[in-house]
Amino acid sequence: MRWVWRNIAISTVIALGIFYFIAYTETNTWPSLTEKWPDLLVAEILVFAGISLISLILKKLNIILPWHSSRAVRFLFTILSGLMVFFLLSICFTFFYLKSKTDTINFTSFWSENWEVAAKLGIIALVLMLTFALVDFWMFTYNQFTAGKISLIKLESNQKKLQFQALQSQLSPHFLFNSLNTISSLLYKDIKITEDFIHKLTQLYQYVLKTENRNLVTLREETSAVNAYFFMEKIKYGDSVELSIEIAPNLFNTYIPPLTLQMLVENVLKHNFINPDKVLKTEIFNEDEEFIVVRNNIIAKPELLKIGNNLLDRPDKRISFTIGLNNISDRYSFFTHKNIEIKISQWYSVRLPVIMQNHGK
Repeated sequence: MRWVWRNIAISTVIALGIFYFIAYTETNTWPSLTEKWPDLLVAEILVFAGISLISLILKKLNIILPWHSSRAVRFLFTILSGLMVFFLLSICFTFFYLKSKTDTINFTSFWSENWEVAAKLGIIALVLMLTFALVDFWMFTYNQFTAGKISLIKLESNQKKLQFQALQSQLSPHFLFNSLNTISSLLYKDIKITEDFIHKLTQLYQYVLKTENRNLVTLREETSAVNAYFFMEKIKYGDSVELSIEIAPNLFNTYIPPLTLQMLVENVLKHNFINPDKVLKTEIFNEDEEFIVVRNNIIAKPELLKIGNNLLDRPDKRISFTIGLNNISDRYSFFTHKNIEIKISQWYSVRLPVIMQNHGK
């Protein structure tokens, strides 16, 4: 019902304006409402019917010819549809209202005597439809702008949430506790290595804190943090783990969501068996200039659950692994239409699309 009252209010204002304009320009006097109220009522009804019909037409046009498909064509159809409605209402006014007032009206002489009034009404109708089309286009633009802003805010909020999850994983008390235990044990063995370990731990945490509000970092920054992280893990596991990074120099200035490589390297250590008899190898390299690949040989853990011929991680570890990959995949979706790719053979590989431009902070 709200649209009815809105159309009544608009049609009343327009009808009064047209009524007084036509009456004054024809007679140079202001008409008396007590005498001319039937004519004003007819004008009100015709304008209300016209606005209602145009509103219905515009709803149909929004479906079959929306503004974003072709603005020029839509603008033209909006004006033409309004003028068509005006023409039909003019015929109704002439043949029903005027004919009801007199049976002897000669329409040929009537139009010859009142062509100026008809021309004025036609110009008014054209101006009104131009205004109506501009207002409709402005509302469409405003709604698109508002919807875009809301969508952007939601995306940024979701992105920050995902980034916070990555940071939370890296800043976990468990990781800090293990690092402090390692420092404690190293103090009695080698002061130089202890100092290096503390330096790498400081470097990693500085990187984490520095990237807290950044959507992307350079690949150079990320690989530097990965080297710091792996140095600490190498102290713990010794020669049982290896990391090699071979990336074309020109790709170090491309971009990557922070902590992406670190999470993947961490997953390698978490979900494989660290065996002194078999080295767990992690390799990071580029495929042309399109993908950065993180891959590792698979060393199955003894505690894996055996179901048929398949070896599966225990549920809690499997869930954490999936969450990490989903986090990376979702963060990548903000910056590229390419998906991350996972391949499993003798090696477990994750292919990350190269991001050439920095989007946002």
